[in-house]
Amino acid sequence: MNSIPLWKLIEESIRSNTPCALLLTVETSGSGPGRPGTAMAVTGSGSTRGTVGGGVMEHQLVSRAQRMLETGISSPELVIYDHVDEADHKRGGKPSGMICSGSQTTALIPIQPHMSETLGIIISILEKGKTGVLNLSHTDFSASDSTVQKAGEFTMISENDWKYTGPFGIPDTVYIIGGGHVGQALARLLEGLSFHPVVIDERERNSFEDPPSCRWITAPFTEAHSYIPESRQSWAVIMTPFHRADAEVLGSLAGKKLAYVGMMASTSKKATIFEELSGKGISEDFLESVYCPVGLSIGSRTPEEIAVSIAAQLIEIGVRNRGRT
Repeated sequence: MNSIPLWKLIEESIRSNTPCALLLTVETSGSGPGRPGTAMAVTGSGSTRGTVGGGVMEHQLVSRAQRMLETGISSPELVIYDHVDEADHKRGGKPSGMICSGSQTTALIPIQPHMSETLGIIISILEKGKTGVLNLSHTDFSASDSTVQKAGEFTMISENDWKYTGPFGIPDTVYIIGGGHVGQALARLLEGLSFHPVVIDERERNSFEDPPSCRWITAPFTEAHSYIPESRQSWAVIMTPFHRADAEVLGSLAGKKLAYVGMMASTSKKATIFEELSGKGISEDFLESVYCPVGLSIGSRTPEEIAVSIAAQLIEIGVRNRGRT
């Protein structure tokens, strides 16, 4: 639900008068591919964005959504799939074709022109890296910003009397200090994950041939720390083009309570910078907390591979911080 391209596809469908449906997972139980809040957009022209779990179940849901669009159905519909062997199927939902023993309830919502205001609110919240709450029912499609990120709630009395309230947004912001090849590759990768990337570089965005579309702050590296708020939702990855700038940025972050501080460096560069900062009074506790060399050890060499190793480390730490082990 945090994919800006997904919501923009829906918004564009209204502008172009193209039929479109939102598929949203509102409840799951047991084992299964989807989770509450996963979303997918399906247009009458065949375009899709996002996923509600994949596999044969998603194929069936997409087919159902397309039939709704073809026949002009305008009311939302709930579809419940049980992930059990069809021969053993005894539950109230439809067999999904999967056998992972769970179930999934998905809301299929035909998009109407009056929903454009809510879509604008959702996109604005996501583009600003903020968080919000989406409210859905048989008659409601609304959203508002909210700093409180509670788990999604779904209640159902009947197929025409149900309500879903769920969080969306990207509360974790990764500040990439250094917009070179690796920094840009990391920013592009994070845009598709549960992080809001922000690049900080002394060079202007337009000085690069194909920069990422995320927020780009042009500022001296010596001032980078001032753009990084102290928060458990703030992550910092240092990868400037200069040894001196790396050291200055790292030193300026000492004492800030952040979710993560990492620096791209060789073992020898790390030793030199850490010795220098230690001599300036930077605490050993802070230096020991820095992830350096940054990223998981997967033998990465190219900018894209290094970006993958860093993103994987951020995901691993994020999962651990949220207690989803």
